[in-house]
Amino acid sequence: MGESVTSTSASPPTRRVLDVLERLAAAPQGATSSELARGCGISTSTCALVLAELESRRYVARREDRRYVLGSGLFSIVHGLRTQYPLLDIGRHALEDLSATVGAACSLSRIEPTGLTVVDIAGHSTDEQNAVGQRISLAAPFGSVAMAWRDADAIDRWLRASRPRMTVEDMQRHRNVLSAIRKRGYGVWRFDESVQSLRDRLDALLESADIAGEGATVGHRLSVLLTQTSLESITDVLESRLRDAEFIVVPIFGADRQPEYQIEIRLDPGASDDLTLERLGEALTRVTALLTRPAATESPVDLGPGGGAGRYSL
Repeated sequence: MGESVTSTSASPPTRRVLDVLERLAAAPQGATSSELARGCGISTSTCALVLAELESRRYVARREDRRYVLGSGLFSIVHGLRTQYPLLDIGRHALEDLSATVGAACSLSRIEPTGLTVVDIAGHSTDEQNAVGQRISLAAPFGSVAMAWRDADAIDRWLRASRPRMTVEDMQRHRNVLSAIRKRGYGVWRFDESVQSLRDRLDALLESADIAGEGATVGHRLSVLLTQTSLESITDVLESRLRDAEFIVVPIFGADRQPEYQIEIRLDPGASDDLTLERLGEALTRVTALLTRPAATESPVDLGPGGGAGRYSL
């Protein structure tokens, strides 16, 4: 639920190496040199040189069928990631358990200063909007859970930085949403049905259209704008509208008593007839207890009756 952030590289050779590694990471069955060259938009000779260097460092390996896969040389990098991001291992188990319990797709994202980065997914296939490593901007209203426990000045800057510019009424409405998130301990949204068909038609048009450059940028911004205007927070009325919920976003607090990660649950409205508020609350309490650092459980933030991170007002 957010706007993707893309970047360009000032070093084409570096970009080619990274493109090859990312392609292989997304190809569990491996890929041939020619497939990688086509997928990365580079010549076969350039691709062969990149693969030769990566193979010499054991970052890739070539199987007997001449298909390349990620190599054992990356294990040290994986170990470094686990050391720096301790939720990687336990987060996988927590996501799978939560997905099975609520019958929905789930993702875990790390909250960074200007965006969210998807760390892991469970319960749905990888696509452009839910790929591990995907980065999502914190531009309002995206990142509401990440911002809900910030101070008033930070929230004000976040709202004023949103594009297109918000009216005074829009900014107050978003402040009310943040207040509801703090009170309940998580945020819940749905898409306004009055514009859902328009969103679907726009998405289909953009998917089928062969557009590039400025046209693609305009199309993407239009899609984001429709998403911004059609999202409706139902956090404060969830008791009567649980069946309408499409997105539930849950904070995972860090040692600084601010959300450090967040879990997004993507429900199919009306499909989870057996999902009750009590069952949802139990699932969220269990997953946050697994993922929240001990120091963060002492947070003075009142998330519901009893207070403390990991308790939810249902």
